[in-house]
Amino acid sequence: MKQNIIPLLLALLSLTACAGVEQTNHPFPVHLVLEQSAHYTADRYSAEVLPGESVTFTLTPAQGYTLTTAEAGGLQRSGGAYTLTVPAAKYSRTLSVEAVKSEVSITYHPNGGRTMDGGTAPVTLPVLPTHLRLNTATGLSLFSRPGYTLTGWNTAPDGTGEAVGLGSRTQWRQGLTLYAQWAQWTDAACFRWTDYGSGVAVTGYSGSGGTLVIPGELDGRPVLDIGRDACAGAACTTLILPPGLGRVEEGAFRDSGVETVVLFDDIDSITDYAFSGCEHLRTLRVNAVEAPVYSGSYFASFADKYDRLLSLRERRKLVLFSGSSTRFGYDSAALDEALEDYEVVNMGVFAYTSATPQLLLILDCMGAGDILLHAPEFDAAQRQFCTRDDLEDHFWAMMEANYDMAAGLDLRQVSSAFSGLTEYLSQKAGMEPRRYDLSPADFDEQGQPVSVSSYNEYGDYCLYRPNADDDAPVYALPVDYTRRSFPKAQFIDPLNRMYRRFLDRGIRVCFTYAPRNALALSEESTPEERSALDAWFRESLIVPVISPIEESLYPGRLLSGTDNHLSTEGVALRTGRILADLKAYLHQEGAS
Repeated sequence: MKQNIIPLLLALLSLTACAGVEQTNHPFPVHLVLEQSAHYTADRYSAEVLPGESVTFTLTPAQGYTLTTAEAGGLQRSGGAYTLTVPAAKYSRTLSVEAVKSEVSITYHPNGGRTMDGGTAPVTLPVLPTHLRLNTATGLSLFSRPGYTLTGWNTAPDGTGEAVGLGSRTQWRQGLTLYAQWAQWTDAACFRWTDYGSGVAVTGYSGSGGTLVIPGELDGRPVLDIGRDACAGAACTTLILPPGLGRVEEGAFRDSGVETVVLFDDIDSITDYAFSGCEHLRTLRVNAVEAPVYSGSYFASFADKYDRLLSLRERRKLVLFSGSSTRFGYDSAALDEALEDYEVVNMGVFAYTSATPQLLLILDCMGAGDILLHAPEFDAAQRQFCTRDDLEDHFWAMMEANYDMAAGLDLRQVSSAFSGLTEYLSQKAGMEPRRYDLSPADFDEQGQPVSVSSYNEYGDYCLYRPNADDDAPVYALPVDYTRRSFPKAQFIDPLNRMYRRFLDRGIRVCFTYAPRNALALSEESTPEERSALDAWFRESLIVPVISPIEESLYPGRLLSGTDNHLSTEGVALRTGRILADLKAYLHQEGAS
């Protein structure tokens, strides 16, 4: 028995010895530790790798900061974040990254309020100049004032300068100081209220002032609800709702004299029925107190395009408009070079939201001698032909980067402002918070970070897009290109009414066709029907149709990803066609 055990013990000793040799020769791991900072966050702050292996860290700077490092691998910026690469790590060490404060900053003055530590000194915050106009601070984390609501900023202490909503944009200039604007709460004696969860609900109002400021608190408890008919018939012209308010019930302000409503984007629910019978209501101002969630997306590109439009307000310009087919459909630099007398702005974003409010905002920035080139998309005809005027959720997603844009609309000319806002706020709840300094140019169409700009200065989406493999339609959504699909009362008349607004200001309007896969049409859309439709538009629209309808139908291989987004090659072809059409139109206009 002992003779059998001895060979076994020898074998075990041999294995142990071998294991010991392997452990001795096994390389020691390399430990890399990233310095922590209050001005950036990282996906991790330490890593353990074998010698010679590479490792990466993803760092996100705080708003108003950029990052730099002396590490050999360097930093690669993409989509507002940075990737720190350590190639072939050889030894354990600490990695150093410096957060650099932007040289551009905005100073905020409490103007009667106090900072959160009780002070009264102004606060200066850095801002990255990633937009032509810069977003302001949302404010509630900066200042407070008992018995008052912070309603926005102003370049003058007394409110006589430029007004800017919380989080909205302003043109930066050296030494810019914005003063907090405060509205004193209406006397609590003017209200009746009842218990409502952890706070109170307003059930009645007996005041008579021109400005009604719903208190943030009553009897020391937060106001969470404005009840049905609570302030019906109020004589106020300005209504200011508090941040933190949860719900405004139907009829809460019915038949009141309100003209302007100020509210905050943390409200849970408010519908147009709350203001039934309010015939003078024309302005809605939304203050941002929540982080944006659409920053960097194509929705946010509308604010950047609008910034360019504002910057060219006094210049002669060509404005391109429709939905995403315009965003993807032009080489504006080529148009700009060929049309020396015009600056070019590409305002196309998203076809499936009403064109009416977008065109009203664009109209306000245009003047005599300008040209609007409209190419409505037929797959979204009801919205693109101005048959609808509602401010639905997608519209508000486009406003998020600068709510002050929406404040420029007259609510008597549009609909569903409050209901659409509620739907948008409901959808964004729970989405990932982002930062205002993220630009759509930092991301591709799918929201993935890119290291080269995806948008150019004109507003074109300019990343390279390959041709499709074949001509087959992408979606099973054939579109009607027939005259019967565009009856006069439903489509032509509302579009002409919108065009008339531009023409009355001396703005020239041209109609052209959005690009479309030639195979993505309905069976009824025969060449004869298409010709009849083209003739119908030329006969019934009050503006010139500058392009033939057949020119807008492309082989599917010249589109990319959809049936109306042109590939890079398709864009070059279409731009050449549109340029020839525009030149012919301008020559004819000059001759006449």
